[in-house]
Order: sequence, then structure tokens, then C-alpha cells
Amino acid sequence: MTTKTLLAIGAAALSLGSLTSHADPVDFESKVLPILKETCFDCHSKEHVDAKTGKLKKVKGKFRMDSPALMKKGGSDGDDLTPGDAAKSAIYTSITLPDSDDKAMPPKGDRLTKDKTDLIKQWITEGANFGAWKGAAD
Repeated sequence: MTTKTLLAIGAAALSLGSLTSHADPVDFESKVLPILKETCFDCHSKEHVDAKTGKLKKVKGKFRMDSPALMKKGGSDGDDLTPGDAAKSAIYTSITLPDSDDKAMPPKGDRLTKDKTDLIKQWITEGANFGAWKGAAD
């Protein structure tokens, strides 16, 4: 083989490598969990007394998000998390609904930015890996 042929093969391999390389997988604990804690856990975690109002807060939609097992189990609407398929995961679809939709999440406060919804979509598409996070015991 000539030097020219070897250079062409090397350039093609580098080009192919850049086309097939992916960004690092989304780290759940450092990237996704803080979003869920900020916007979802108040309504979708273990029954608790609200610190501001002193009232008992029950789990909305029978869907708890405070552990991997509970997220995978889902709530009253069924498939809230389908690892590998964000379009079938209510965790993602509900945060991308228009404000006028009754199922848009979160129902109160600011909606998530596109960067945050894209991050959650990527995490689900990648398989919804929770890393070492175990969440609530029950």
C-alpha cells in the first residue's frame, strides 16, 4: 500500500469515527435527579407534610418518582417510564405538552426549559440508567 492510500484510509476512519461517536451518557444523579427533585418530587414522592402549608400532601396520580423501582412501576396512567423510548414515557411527554393541556407537568410554577426536557429525553432514550441512586426505601 502506498502512503497516499494509507492516509486516505486513516482519514476515512477518522471521519467515520466522528459520525458514529456519541456524547457521554447522561449522568442521572448529577443531571436528571436535581431537575426531578426541583420540579416533580413535591407531588410525586412519599406522602408528606408540606413545609409551607402544614398540610398533608398525597401522591398525585399514584405515581412516585422517589426511587427507580417506583418510577419503573408507574402510576395510575401506566407507562410513566419506558427506558429506551421517551415517546412512550409520561415522564417526558407530560413535560413537553402545551401549557393548555390538563396533563402538562408541572401543573404549577415554571415549565421546564427545552434544555432540561432534552436532557430527560436523552436520559430515557439511553435506557434510563439510574446509576447508583436507590432513592426512597418504600
